Amino acid sequence: MKLLLIDDHPLFSVGFAHALSQASSVEVLTAPTIKDGLDQAAAWPDLDIVLIDYRLGDTDGLAGLRCFGERFPMVARVLISGDEDPALALRARAAGASGFLGKSASIAALLAALQRVANGDVVFDDAALRIRAGATARQMEVLTLVAQGQPNKRIALELGIAERTVKLHVTALLETLGARNRTHLLVRAREQGLL
Repeated sequence: MKLLLIDDHPLFSVGFAHALSQASSVEVLTAPTIKDGLDQAAAWPDLDIVLIDYRLGDTDGLAGLRCFGERFPMVARVLISGDEDPALALRARAAGASGFLGKSASIAALLAALQRVANGDVVFDDAALRIRAGATARQMEVLTLVAQGQPNKRIALELGIAERTVKLHVTALLETLGARNRTHLLVRAREQGLL
């Protein structure tokens, strides 16, 4: 398995890369930024997985997941974080991740999860995936931005879609979660563990 780890904390990235290579035959490259990671991925055509830390100095890992999805759609993308909140796992999935891993897991558990992703599986904690039937990845992105208080126009700009498409997603979310308005939608989403 060939893995690219993007993490701006040298102690973690070097230690993690060393631990993985000692525990298995994983080849690991590291990069401190999304830009550096994109450059390395371009030079490593048989890359299997990019593992992106959520908290990066220049951006966040969710944006990194989207960037890699656009440039390298055949490379599996996984978000890793010390913040093991189920809502973050949902946001990672909505951004195109094949998995979400917590930094508190053992090397053996992380390696097993990465091997599953390399084999084509998705790896998310079941508790994090309590998405009601019918909610798409794009709807989950819209929901996250609604929860941040963003108006439809700004959501449309951020996601690169039409404002009326945002309205359609919000309407679908209202129906899916049985909510009366945006405020009630956020209440229902929190009750369902989506936020």
